[in-house]
Amino acid sequence: MATIPPEIKGTFWLVASITAKPGKEELVQAALTNVAKSARSDAEPGTLEYFTTRGVGEQSNQFSVIEKYAAPEAFGAHAATEACKALFAGFSEQVESVNLEFREEF
Repeated sequence: MATIPPEIKGTFWLVASITAKPGKEELVQAALTNVAKSARSDAEPGTLEYFTTRGVGEQSNQFSVIEKYAAPEAFGAHAATEACKALFAGFSEQVESVNLEFREEF
C-alpha cells in the first residue's frame, strides 16, 4: 500500500497513473472497474470521489484513477477491500508502472 505523506491530515486527493503491460490492458481495466464499484458503494463511506479513465489509441495501455478521501484512514479502508487486494495481487503480472501523486485541495 502507498504511504500517505505525513502532512496530510484530512481530506485529500490521490491521482494514480498506471501503465499496463502489453496484452494486459483488459485485465487491468476489469480490476479497476471492480475497485471503482467498491469505492462508489456504501461499503466505503470515506471514499468521496472515485474516477477511472483510460487512454485511447496508442495510449490505450494507460489508465488514470482520480480518488478523493475524507481522511488518511479512509484510504486505508479502501486499500483493505477485497477489490483492491485483487488489483494489487495482479500488479506484477499486469502492470508495467504506477505513479502516485497525493494532493490537497485549496
